[in-house]
Amino acid sequence: MIDHEPQQRLAADLLAVMRGGAAAAVARGASFIAPAHVMEGLLADPRVGPALAPIVTRGRLERSAEDAAHKLPDILPLPEIGVARGEEPAFARFDSLAFRTPDGASTLYLDADALHVFVEGARRAGETYRAKHLLLGFTAEAVKDRDVLSLFGVDPLDVARVVDALPDAENEPA
Repeated sequence: MIDHEPQQRLAADLLAVMRGGAAAAVARGASFIAPAHVMEGLLADPRVGPALAPIVTRGRLERSAEDAAHKLPDILPLPEIGVARGEEPAFARFDSLAFRTPDGASTLYLDADALHVFVEGARRAGETYRAKHLLLGFTAEAVKDRDVLSLFGVDPLDVARVVDALPDAENEPA
């Protein structure tokens, strides 16, 4: 099968952010990665975090990250093909993306809201998807989703300005 869609590489900084989001979810007892957990991963990024910190409402972010442990992920389990009747699959799979924690001990799926943010970021990336593109995905989702908007203490356009001010990382290895 030939895939005609162009492939995007996930840059090391993006993977570190997503792994940080998975770790934040585990630390808060969540079973899925929510947008607030991804935002915590972005704040830990050495390039994006310092630029983003002044415009993120920490109290709201922490409440949202805590609340995510109790909300439904709004994603569906994928049916297992080839598993004998009455047998359980090795692990549950969902119609989302999964990321490991930095220590490799846990793997968590993105909840539906975090998946939407991730996809919006991918739409804004070129050949390589970087952490700054994920931040742009947050700005796009913030326009549509009040819960995502509440993570910022400012207008989403101010977040876009933060991204514009970030040093260009396009020449760095992915």
